[in-house]
Amino acid sequence: MDKEGVVPRRPSVTEDESEQERRVPEPEKPALSQEKIVLEDIASEEQIFKCVKENLDESRMSSSPFLRELMTAVCEAAAKDNSKCGVDMALFQKSLPVFKYRNSDTEQQLHALHSLQALIVTLHQPPNLLRIFFDCMYDGDVISEDPFYSWGTSKDSAEQLGKGVALQSVTAFFTWLREAEQESEDN
Repeated sequence: MDKEGVVPRRPSVTEDESEQERRVPEPEKPALSQEKIVLEDIASEEQIFKCVKENLDESRMSSSPFLRELMTAVCEAAAKDNSKCGVDMALFQKSLPVFKYRNSDTEQQLHALHSLQALIVTLHQPPNLLRIFFDCMYDGDVISEDPFYSWGTSKDSAEQLGKGVALQSVTAFFTWLREAEQESEDN
């Protein structure tokens, strides 16, 4: 009996079976669980490479979804308190070589930037966090100028969530990038 004195009706055996049939299987979790553990408890870039090579085949390692998952895992692990505008720079710097290994293609770099944008939205767009990540990725030669510009001008409707706020947060980065490019052209 419940609080109102009503005896709950037990479902029949056929109702139990139909209930099970109606359940939708849960989607597979990303394949980065082991990599995420390595990234959070990082000792060396060799361990990251080893983990990735042992657990994923070449086609998976070359895929855009993998790169997005990896970028998200690294940046999320490095974001202190998951949003308080701080980055564990030591952890992030140790993780950067794994991107150089997988991220030589401009299109892949653009996917990495879109995943970073999505993470920032998930973290409720903390001020300066995207700028910190952009600076580190550019300075670490992980992402070159062209993908940054492509990301900034992209009109892909699937990638627009949080784009306006993200662009505003990195305005100074793009200004600096253009000035540096202009300076190098002048020399």
